[in-house]
Amino acid sequence: MASSAVTNIEAWGYLAEKLRQQAREPNVLAYKPHPKQETFHRSTSKTRLYIGGNRSGKTVGGVVEAIWYLTGTHPYKSTPVAPVRGRAVCVDYNKGIKQILIPQFKQWVPPSELKGGSWERAYHSDDKVLTFKNGSTLEFMSYEQRLDAFAGTSRHFVMFDEEPPKTIYDECMARLIDTNGDAWLTLTPIHGMSWIHDAIYKPGEGTDAVTQVDIHENPYLNPEAVARYLDSLDPDERKARECGAFIEMGGLVYKNWKRDTHTIPFTKEVLEEALKGTIYTSMDHGYNAMTSWLWHSVMADGTIITFYEHSKAEMTVAEHCKEVKRVEKELKIPKPLIRIADPATAQRQGVTGTSIQTEYAINGIGLSSGNNDVMTGVLKVQQYLGINPNTNKPYWIIADNCTNLIWEIPRLRWKTAATKAAQLDRNPQEQIHKKDDHACDSARYFFSFMPSLQGPEVEPPVAEIDTSGKRYDTNLARTSWAFTEGVDTLCSLEWE
Repeated sequence: MASSAVTNIEAWGYLAEKLRQQAREPNVLAYKPHPKQETFHRSTSKTRLYIGGNRSGKTVGGVVEAIWYLTGTHPYKSTPVAPVRGRAVCVDYNKGIKQILIPQFKQWVPPSELKGGSWERAYHSDDKVLTFKNGSTLEFMSYEQRLDAFAGTSRHFVMFDEEPPKTIYDECMARLIDTNGDAWLTLTPIHGMSWIHDAIYKPGEGTDAVTQVDIHENPYLNPEAVARYLDSLDPDERKARECGAFIEMGGLVYKNWKRDTHTIPFTKEVLEEALKGTIYTSMDHGYNAMTSWLWHSVMADGTIITFYEHSKAEMTVAEHCKEVKRVEKELKIPKPLIRIADPATAQRQGVTGTSIQTEYAINGIGLSSGNNDVMTGVLKVQQYLGINPNTNKPYWIIADNCTNLIWEIPRLRWKTAATKAAQLDRNPQEQIHKKDDHACDSARYFFSFMPSLQGPEVEPPVAEIDTSGKRYDTNLARTSWAFTEGVDTLCSLEWE
């Protein structure tokens, strides 16, 4: 009798402790989603983006969603029949898996759903696989792993916590083909306007494929603590960490660029107006990467209109020349043109023994080398993005048919250190991140030829041709000019 009483007391004590634990750290059985979490859970999209500020409940929502799939207990929709094969991927092992995902799954998974009734029996630490009593499995992976580690057998779902590299995302998505599986990404966009913005956010904006949540929409946070945290951030970082806004974090090159301010529709009237000015072209060369040609007009009131663009990869010099001539013939662009090019085009190539500039000259288009001093060009561009006091409009306006240039400008950013600690320990870098920058480089070469707006007013530079074949210096840049018979435009060639 006494033994039975002791057993009952122990049982009641165990139950009381479980109830206290459930109150402190509720599992999925006591999960009460806030409105944005419920919106995310109810989405029927195969690929979902749950984006928002810090501590807005994104990771919790993603973890609970995974548990419902693995246990077949989703309250809002049908999920695959067990055993379900899932994958949870995050930034790294030490912080992402050990400090974030595993504690979250430990809290929200009822032990009764796990193999053996406990985390210790269900989780295989070497393989990093959690097994459920119904045979479902969840593997934990990180973006630190080699790409080939993400191959292998199919999965029913993949959960990404924070933004994955595009290559890892693609490899994981391939694992969902056999099962027509689902994927969801829970993240704060601290990397700015990356591939996530263009490939997932913009196509899904306004649909149930994207759930965007503000930190203030989490009713379980202390408002005073939230305010203290947000007040400690700089304005750009606050936008990302408060409401999940896509911005370029701390490294945006042209911060004063605004699409609504600096672009105009490309119309017949705009073209006619542009053709009244002095016409310049600029070019950044590539083959696997795109070559980008831009047409600019310098107007009498100081306004510069970039009114046409030809940007294309995997075209030969002859093909580019043919397209440039076609554009100028169809648009009736007057000559002579000043053509400012990537200075690297003057370098001889080992295979042909000639330079890209020479190849253009042979095809009837002469080029002059631009100034490749990055800071000089960037500062000039920043000046021309400013407002002209005589017109109350920007000095530089871009027609909206220049799609690559308009796409690149808000994404162009300075290089940053690999880690946050390194960023805090070093001065900001003064090199531009060399990705998706071809049209911006083309524009930068052009603006390096324009007069500074900070000094006394000067006339825009005018091309001069030296037909003697001798070295010719200008006050813009020390350049060697030569005249090539049959070429009707300015040509810069190497001198022995």
